[in-house]
Amino acid sequence: MNRDGVVDLEDPTDDEGEDTWTAERGAVFLANIDDDESACDFSMSPFSMSDDAMARCHDAADGKVNGDRDLADLARLRTAPWPEAPDYAVGSVTVSGAAAQKVRLFKKIGSRFYSLDGPERVALSAKDLQRGVELAIEANDIVRDPGQWDGYADVVFTITRQGSLESDFQDTVRMRVAPVVMFHHLTPARHVYVSRIPYEPETGVFRQGLARALADSGRRVELFEFSVEDLWTQDYFEPAYMAMPAAEGRQHVIQVNYRGAHVYDETDPNAPLRPAGRIVFWLRGPDMAAVQQYQPGMSRDSQTLNSFGNTEVIPPYEKDGVRYPLGRLLRGRGPDTRPDYQPDPSFTRMLEAQAVQPPVYVDTSWLDVSHVDETFSFLPAGTPRGWILLVADPALARRMLLEAAAQGHGNAKLFTGRLWQREVPAELTVSQVLASPWVMDASAQAALEIDTQLSILKEETGLTDAEIIRVPFLFHEVTGGLVAYQPAMLNLLSVSPTLVIAPDPHGPLIDETDPFKVAFETALSAYGIRVHWTDAWSPYHIGGGQVHCATNSARVIPQVKWWEGGR
Repeated sequence: MNRDGVVDLEDPTDDEGEDTWTAERGAVFLANIDDDESACDFSMSPFSMSDDAMARCHDAADGKVNGDRDLADLARLRTAPWPEAPDYAVGSVTVSGAAAQKVRLFKKIGSRFYSLDGPERVALSAKDLQRGVELAIEANDIVRDPGQWDGYADVVFTITRQGSLESDFQDTVRMRVAPVVMFHHLTPARHVYVSRIPYEPETGVFRQGLARALADSGRRVELFEFSVEDLWTQDYFEPAYMAMPAAEGRQHVIQVNYRGAHVYDETDPNAPLRPAGRIVFWLRGPDMAAVQQYQPGMSRDSQTLNSFGNTEVIPPYEKDGVRYPLGRLLRGRGPDTRPDYQPDPSFTRMLEAQAVQPPVYVDTSWLDVSHVDETFSFLPAGTPRGWILLVADPALARRMLLEAAAQGHGNAKLFTGRLWQREVPAELTVSQVLASPWVMDASAQAALEIDTQLSILKEETGLTDAEIIRVPFLFHEVTGGLVAYQPAMLNLLSVSPTLVIAPDPHGPLIDETDPFKVAFETALSAYGIRVHWTDAWSPYHIGGGQVHCATNSARVIPQVKWWEGGR
């Protein structure tokens, strides 16, 4: 109960108020859904193994403790010895209600743990009562729908006389399964992920540049390359974690990789989901879990909202006396008037059920891709809050180009040497861009929409203008909505508190410098953040994304423990 990671029969704080669970006290256990013996089969081919079949395999799918690493994922309980227990006394430890279908109890016999009497029950003999027993508990899933299970389990210890139906003694401990917590940018990246696509040679150049930047970061950051035919590594999965108390104030952590709920082919019973998302099952292993959740029947247009570029984390803050020590999710959706344009409701329900990062929603339906990472990004900074917000500002981009033209640089060229799709030259002068209603009208509309999004963020967080960096880039209109016309510099990879990897904006060269680069570098340098520029034009920018869209990252586990967060 005291969350020190050790069950101590001599410590009264381990037992006091054990039938309750509060922000200050309460026992924690894990969903044991990793694969500590690497026993789960995997295939990228749906003909070999279906999406749902792969999702069903994990350590808690059987009644065994799969080695020492698996045992470390189980939380412990003990019954105090009762040496005077009469020989006719018998006991049991049980879990009832909705939790009975979600947990498994184990009893230690000799040096090993066994589940012998059913997942929700352990029988105890008189000798067990006399000596006391050690037990272990695991959940077989995370909380997905609070209407079915709220994540709490009441573990009941009962003593009766043999043959009697009435209990002579009963004691209950309330436990809570650890929620899944998503990473924010205040902790550095430890793993970075990117897709490797052999027939797209530009992605090879991008990956090489990414590797060099990470190597020069001064930190040990591992780069993983996935052989999948999907550019958007940010979108098809999302690293997160769950944790329970361990000895000496540590956390015992299982990384959880969410698979995107992006339905590609509802007619395929084996593989309805975005194929690249299967990578979460390849990553599954010791202390590495995979979670898949989706609901059929959603509109095809709304599926983009299920990509993880549309689920970011506002870093920790406090407002009006309410603390969010693990931050809050930031997600995009359509307006209430568009019930057909919303993220997968079953996945949304699962995210909200974790409870420790209550989400903020903004309307992203006006964007072609409809992701929050197109207009916002968060970076660690030495401010009282500990972070800053980057926000897209097309009006600022227009003013910068107007100023360049007024200074006689109207013929300076943007996108020099760049091509749009179908080999169409992208190069235009400053004056040509300013004269384009296709760009200027879209940018004006984007500015209004972003102001609405920003007002929601300010209201929810208390952010002031002094904590916001406005990032200049223009928008243009495509068939499905608006998208960045210039590479969106805020769509970046935050590596550490001192380094970001951002897309080269390919702005006009004025006195041999790009004013868009200079403005961004100057703004971030005030917070000690260095910018490593990389070329993400092809195939990323012309495909509607940038550096953040093309990468993903698992981060250092925050020192703040979720059970200290008051939720």
